[in-house]
Amino acid sequence: MKKVIFILSILLNIIFGLNYLSDAINEPTRELGRLKKDIEIGYFSGDSVLFKLPKGLTVADESQRGISAIGQFENNRFSIVITSNEDLVDYEINEDSLGVFNNFYSAEIKK
Repeated sequence: MKKVIFILSILLNIIFGLNYLSDAINEPTRELGRLKKDIEIGYFSGDSVLFKLPKGLTVADESQRGISAIGQFENNRFSIVITSNEDLVDYEINEDSLGVFNNFYSAEIKK
């Protein structure tokens, strides 16, 4: 019985170790940086500009790496983290109203 538990423990450690290694290789770096240029944000299929992100804004790298990057169509992805003491986001919203293609935006860099 002890031998079975020992072998099972080793196998689980190997599985968890490989999973950790895979995550470490494929996850975004989440490295912090600042925007070098003003960026105009709009819908993918539209020509209108919704808003502009100013030069100097702090962002975090969200680009996938390794195997996770296969098929990634926009390699330079970043996230903007906003902190506030106020309740800014409604998380109790019906997911059907968050259509898959209604929330994607495209960034155009001003030249």
